[in-house]
Order: sequence, then C-alpha cells, then structure tokens
Amino acid sequence: MLAADHALLDADPWFGAVPAERRALLLAQASIRSVAAGTRLYGVGDPPDGLWAVLDGQVRLIGYPAVGAELVVLMMGPGTWFGELSTLDAGPRPHDAIAFGAARVLHIGIEAFRRLAGATPELWWDIALLACAHQRASLAFMMNTLAQPIPVRLARTLAGLARAAAGDGIALRQEDIAAMIGVSRQTLNKALKAMEREGVIALEYARIRVVHAEGLRRLAKG
Repeated sequence: MLAADHALLDADPWFGAVPAERRALLLAQASIRSVAAGTRLYGVGDPPDGLWAVLDGQVRLIGYPAVGAELVVLMMGPGTWFGELSTLDAGPRPHDAIAFGAARVLHIGIEAFRRLAGATPELWWDIALLACAHQRASLAFMMNTLAQPIPVRLARTLAGLARAAAGDGIALRQEDIAAMIGVSRQTLNKALKAMEREGVIALEYARIRVVHAEGLRRLAKG
C-alpha cells in the first residue's frame, strides 16, 4: 500500500480514531484492486463479504425502493469506508455497490475480519462505531431535510455531493437529488434554475457544476 493511501485512510474520522495497532491489523489483511467504471463490488441480497474503502474515484451505494425505481443512497469518495452493516449482522447486502468511473478500492474479506476479531474482539466495537457514525449522519440529514426550506436543503445536499465527488461536477440524476431532499422532480428543477440564475451552479448535460462555492455555502447556511 502506498504511503499516500495510508495518509488518506488515517484522515478518515472513523478509521483515524481506531487505535494504531488495530488499524495495522486490518490493513495487513487488505487487498487493493483497480476496477473499471460500472464494476459491481457487491449487489443487493449478496452475502456479506467484508469491509471496503475507496482509495481513488467513487463508489455509489444504490437501492431499489420500489419495482422499477432506483435511488443513489450514498456516494463514497476517497478515504471513506463502507460495508460494515452486513459485516456486523451477517445479513445480506441492502444495496448495490457500483464504481462510478474508474476506481481503486481496498477490501478486507469477511473471513479475514472474523479471524482478526476472534483474536481481537475490540474490532467488533470499532466496526460498530462505523455503523453508528453512518446512522447518525443519516439521522442528521433527515432532520435537516425536514426542518429547512427547500433552497437550504438543496444547497447543503449539493455541497455534500460536490465534496463526495472530489470536484465541482455532480453527475447524479435529478430524480436522485429530488428524493434526497424530499421534493418532486419539478420542484427540484425550479430550485436548480433559481440557483443557476444566481450564478451558483451551472446545469449541464447529466451534470451539475458548482461555479461559486462560496455562494453555495452561503445558501446552505439559510
């Protein structure tokens, strides 16, 4: 593993808080591979296969709330970990994990993790904290979504998506963004066009580009 990979992972709030000796145990069992755009790392209903982290590129967790419907649940950028839920409860995967563009990912297999956790039970606590962090983030997002006006919700969501994309371009369907902030596709389109008129974003084909990051942050504050 490259020194830059270690630095990236250590900067993650969850992984960086794991004691150094347990971080070393996990990384000693990790494999790294490069995957092409569209690669499915795991799918809905698959048995647990361990923990994953993104080193380069982006992985999206995609759910299917209804027949024929598809929703991007999370966008995982460099340095972020995922896959802890099924690792904890041994249940089937609740989402597809798909590379959006070329990516480089780290994987710790489920059997390797179980062997490590058998000898070092504190690792179960570490993984539980990762699950809690994701749950708290989801709850905070839902509370903010319910309490804030639509322009504020949208600005906060776009700012978060831009950070996850590691750039100013957000390649995400408007249907997904509408579902994230709890509005109709038509209402979202009006709010996006208002932001574009203010010079904060530019609407491009299959992409939203942030052109005024400070303006977006100002809108996100309400």
